[in-house]
Amino acid sequence: MSASSLASAAVASQQGQLAQAMQTAMLKAGNEQEKAVVDMLTEAVDSAAAKASAPAGTGLKVDTTA
Repeated sequence: MSASSLASAAVASQQGQLAQAMQTAMLKAGNEQEKAVVDMLTEAVDSAAAKASAPAGTGLKVDTTA
């Protein structure tokens, strides 16, 4: 093999590695963003559930005698 063939093969290999590393980084970033959205929604649901609880002494029984 000539030196130029070896150089071309090395450059192609590096480009492939770089492309794969970029794809991996993009997938990780997307995953982190999705996880952040899920965490934000979970926190919103938890805080809404805490605010929506009935006052003490109410909501345990239905008064059907009235």
